[in-house]
Amino acid sequence: MLVFNWKAFISFTTLFIFVLSLGIWQINRGYEKKELEHTYFVKQSMPVEEIKNNNDLKTNKLYRNIVIEGSYHDQSFYVDNKTNQGKAGVKVVMPFDLLDGSSILVSRGWIPFTNRNILPEIDTPSGVIKIQGILRPVSESFLLEDEEMQPKQNPLLVQSINLKQISDYTKISLMPFIIELSELSPSSFVSTWKPLNLSSMRHFGYAAQWFGLGLVLIVGYIFFLRRGSDK
Repeated sequence: MLVFNWKAFISFTTLFIFVLSLGIWQINRGYEKKELEHTYFVKQSMPVEEIKNNNDLKTNKLYRNIVIEGSYHDQSFYVDNKTNQGKAGVKVVMPFDLLDGSSILVSRGWIPFTNRNILPEIDTPSGVIKIQGILRPVSESFLLEDEEMQPKQNPLLVQSINLKQISDYTKISLMPFIIELSELSPSSFVSTWKPLNLSSMRHFGYAAQWFGLGLVLIVGYIFFLRRGSDK
């Protein structure tokens, strides 16, 4: 006589639902990334747009190549733990003041940081200049809850960027965007920024793996039931 094993059933059901939900999550993320990829490539195919003032910097300009005119703020921030081709380094981020008085963060790119006791020195153009780069949103990787910033240090080494903390530290109001500086700009360093950490196809591939694992669970559970019935 076959005795129904409730513990095995509950364990299988819980694990199967968990695996299935992970697969569905990866599918949804894949479609989100696919839409973002499409938006990015469409925006990149558009001509470079010159921005006159902060009213031109809106969400419909995200991922566009833009040119703005202004001057760098004197405070620089080094975002730590950024690697490039296996080498340790930092990403240089600085506020940039537009001619209309508004300010925006500019990521100038990656520089090596091998000696942990000495912060690398950089050259920053003085006066009014034009820079070119890609306008992007502030990603989650740039957010940090309550990092303690050491007073009056320039450059300042940070683990990530928090717009509010940067604004409080520099006493300036920042727009909710970041410009990833193009290597065509004379004040740029090495560009390592990628619009997407994972492509849509990678997410779809991960989804297939999770669904495959779900199929293995079903086959394994059926085998378990048949083995129990034979006994």
